[in-house]
Amino acid sequence: MLTGNDSEIFEAIKDDDNGAYAIVFREYYRPMTAYAFRFLGDLSASESIVQDVFLRLWQKRHEIMITSSLQHYLFRSVKNNCINYIEHEKIKTGYQDFVIKNEADRSEYSEFFLEFGLMKKIQTAIAALPEKRQEIFRLAREDGLKYREIADRLQISIKTVETQMTLALKQLRESLKEYKNLVMFFLCTIKGK
Repeated sequence: MLTGNDSEIFEAIKDDDNGAYAIVFREYYRPMTAYAFRFLGDLSASESIVQDVFLRLWQKRHEIMITSSLQHYLFRSVKNNCINYIEHEKIKTGYQDFVIKNEADRSEYSEFFLEFGLMKKIQTAIAALPEKRQEIFRLAREDGLKYREIADRLQISIKTVETQMTLALKQLRESLKEYKNLVMFFLCTIKGK
């Protein structure tokens, strides 16, 4: 491991010494990765955690207070990050198991498909918007223009564009309320703001 005083090396890092940081990185990266691997059994995750520890060391170098040794601080940080990673993975796995269990009994999948004719109903609802509101809506959602571009093109204020878009979405939501979630998904996935 590093020779010399850990506190001196860390003080050099705190003084923005890239060389001292590079020395610490070269000296500790592999042992810290091996240490993380003991917890995780996954080389990629272990490397990622060690990189995060080094990134945090550099980014927070002016705020970090090391009361023991730099080595102890780094390895303790790896251990804590590994524990957090394991807990996060448990939560993800638990959620995945929950979804799989609940979907296993599902026999109705129609909610994931646009109902036949829904696109036509959406287009009819858009066509029923007042002329200027419809034009603003189509420029934003179908042509993908930004609000500033619409305002410039139509020579109106951005606030007017925002107001008209809000009213258009409210009117469409009301017109197509029987299809609530499907319509909102569709309206949010076509180009916008």
